[in-house]
Amino acid sequence: MRVAITLIKAKIAVLSVISLFTTNAHAAEFDNTQTFDYSVASPGQELGCMAMNIYHEGRGESAKGRAAIASVTMNRVRSSRYPDTVCEVVWQRKQFSWTAVAPRHHVINDPKAWGQALVVAQLFLSGAQISLVGDATHYHSVEVQPSWQDDSKLVALVGAHIFYAL
Repeated sequence: MRVAITLIKAKIAVLSVISLFTTNAHAAEFDNTQTFDYSVASPGQELGCMAMNIYHEGRGESAKGRAAIASVTMNRVRSSRYPDTVCEVVWQRKQFSWTAVAPRHHVINDPKAWGQALVVAQLFLSGAQISLVGDATHYHSVEVQPSWQDDSKLVALVGAHIFYAL
């Protein structure tokens, strides 16, 4: 058990360091007027869909928090109850709050957070998955209390989000 925890902590540390280096590269080419519409994304755009979800859902979170959000996305992809691709999971109706707002609100205006989201997305899509939330397929901010939480198994509290398995 200790070995597994140490391995997870090591992967998170690597993730944090990589995100620091990657952020600078993305910040140099950042355009704050850039918008993305991945609502009709093809499988080749999985990186963009995953990064957009991490960015909008976990922009203020730690590396652990961003990894937890990516874990939920991948848990849904692997589940028979959800669509089979990252883009389909992210854009499934009424699943992630940021996708319900107008595309003009999908603007990326924080280059550091975008770079960090890209790094986490790349790691998860490449198979270097760090699941800190077990089989959780749902989460919400600690500031809200959705009706579905009562029917769910509490799995973890990571940063400002509570994670559940239904």
